[in-house]
Amino acid sequence: MVRYTISEIAKLCGTSPATVSRVLNNPGLVAEPLRDRIRKKMEEVGYKPNPFASRLSSQSRWGLALFVFDILNPFFALIVRKIGHLAMEQRIPLTVCDTENNEEKERIYLDYLLDNKIAGIIFAEGISIPTIERAQQQTETVLIDRHYREGLISEVTSDNYMGGRQATEYLLQLNHRNIGFIGGPSNWSSAEERLRGYRETLEENEIPFRKEMVFPGDLRFESGVRALEYFLTLPEWPSAIFSANDQMAFGVLSKANSLNISIPEDLSLIGFDDIPVYNLYTTILTAVRQDIDALCTTAFEIMLSKLNGESAGFEDGSEESRTVIPTTLKIGETCSKYTGSPARRVQRNG
Repeated sequence: MVRYTISEIAKLCGTSPATVSRVLNNPGLVAEPLRDRIRKKMEEVGYKPNPFASRLSSQSRWGLALFVFDILNPFFALIVRKIGHLAMEQRIPLTVCDTENNEEKERIYLDYLLDNKIAGIIFAEGISIPTIERAQQQTETVLIDRHYREGLISEVTSDNYMGGRQATEYLLQLNHRNIGFIGGPSNWSSAEERLRGYRETLEENEIPFRKEMVFPGDLRFESGVRALEYFLTLPEWPSAIFSANDQMAFGVLSKANSLNISIPEDLSLIGFDDIPVYNLYTTILTAVRQDIDALCTTAFEIMLSKLNGESAGFEDGSEESRTVIPTTLKIGETCSKYTGSPARRVQRNG
């Protein structure tokens, strides 16, 4: 089905887009014969005005923006693609701001957007709190996998805590007891919740939490490489590793292959995200799956509700909402049952 724009309707009617816009928003400003002719043409072609775009126009505000921490990370790339598709369906322009973990870039982007009266901004995980606070004071905001202060900004997040538990419980079921964890930045709520799920699951199973079994990663591939190098310096190597995201897990896999450490025979490995692009050309990673479509669709719908003047808040009446999307464990090819002490295959290469 062809979807007509205001400009196309104007061309069909031999008038200007501004006149068509007036018929939609201020019909009393258009003479009745012309107004009726435009409305009749709209009916003929099945034109339906976009209420959200109309609202943006009436407020002298334009479009939406999406801030992401690192567009080269496949998780954020998929968020960009999904939000982009949703915005396109509503014919709302979307500006993507790749901050590269740089607060100065965040400031420059935000200055530009606020100066030009952006209607709303969606922030993915990794964006600094000062940037979010400043945006929240001047425009509509929604967070994806990012926690601020409950009730002050609407947020949509995966159940990161439960995902941490799901991964750890699965490894325990495979008889692993010496489980390493590769974390993310300390100020990221999603990474902290995954660590909390890991830690509490161990403790509930009477396995002491050991700080030396946690490597502070940065969610990049190279961080997974460094993590395995670190774990191999410990007196007792882990028999399994749980990584807070897929990219670091594949860093572990790559380094293990170069050292002739077999995954999963020598070392079991679990990631977090379940990014489908990896599965096209490499070992299928066992991973906690985030529902990226649900995260993005929910966040976008909340933003549209805000732009349309509707409440998207808590049941107790507060204006901002927090939506938690369940995670699932997807079994791949990188975990096996632990049957004895970890093989030290690196030594034969030394």
